[in-house]
Amino acid sequence: MAAGAVVALVCLTVAVGQLTSDAQAGAGTVVYGLSFASAGLGVELARRGRTRLAMMAVIFAAAGASLADALS
Repeated sequence: MAAGAVVALVCLTVAVGQLTSDAQAGAGTVVYGLSFASAGLGVELARRGRTRLAMMAVIFAAAGASLADALS
């Protein structure tokens, strides 16, 4: 659950930073948003005891954040 929260916080921070900058928001910002949603889902699944699905969602979020970094 903690790993999902950290990934969600990083994705949210970077996405907000990209939206508030003068640069045009692109595909990287969208992928960061989707990664944030996936990490949030992972936290909720972990809280409900669905740990395998939670880990899959957090891994998907981390991979998405890595992809978004490459797109930005």
